[in-house]
Amino acid sequence: MKSLYLNSHKNRIFSKITQTLLCLLACLFSGKLLAEALDTSALLIEVAFVELHSGPGVGYPVLHVVEKGEYLTVQVKRTSWLKVTDKRNNTGWLHQDELLGLTTQQGEKLTNAEISWRDFQDRNYEAGVMYGDFAGAHFYNAQFAYLFTSVFSGEVSVGKALGTISDSDLYEVMLISQPMPELFISPYLGIGGGIINTKPHSVLADSEKRQDTLMSAAFGLKYHLARNFLLRAEYKYSLVLTDRDDNEEIKVWKLGFSVFF
Repeated sequence: MKSLYLNSHKNRIFSKITQTLLCLLACLFSGKLLAEALDTSALLIEVAFVELHSGPGVGYPVLHVVEKGEYLTVQVKRTSWLKVTDKRNNTGWLHQDELLGLTTQQGEKLTNAEISWRDFQDRNYEAGVMYGDFAGAHFYNAQFAYLFTSVFSGEVSVGKALGTISDSDLYEVMLISQPMPELFISPYLGIGGGIINTKPHSVLADSEKRQDTLMSAAFGLKYHLARNFLLRAEYKYSLVLTDRDDNEEIKVWKLGFSVFF
């Protein structure tokens, strides 16, 4: 009875932590949406002209030609193409390579580094690998994420822990919040869950394979290294909900890199 009470108490604590994190993430998300709604980018053309296509690709025909000295307002970015509008309300698609001939409304010329940074801010997907410590075991992890906004993303991951006593396979889904994506080193929070399959090395009768539910909370940092690469460091606290007397607590430290597109 005592062990059941302790398990129930731990579950209630973890539930409260999860609810608190969800509330914080919702507040951060709302603030970011408001900031994005007020943000409009205007670019000044300082080359002879730029061509606006009917769609985001070189195969689309050129609809409009905008000459030097005019401003373009950026509406949408899709991969390496931007949807822009000129002063006559003509709308078309501009390739990011032509941004090198443009200047921001603040008078700053766009450079390759600036374009690379904009790509990082407007990325849609991330895929990466990480290595770390899983409660004393070697841990290998691969993850793939889809960014709903610059703040929120959904991530699926597969991990393998190789220990001296047992090996484990982990499959998780997490909601990631990056509340300050514009920072040079950007922190993020994550909550999620999944399953963990554990295979003990021992051949004893009571050392059998088992599958348990996993609940996790994470904190990490992302650093845009160059072009489409970023470095990532993460600490994750996981609670394994077992059918035994006590639940297990696992602390994971990971370091790795990702590519985005």
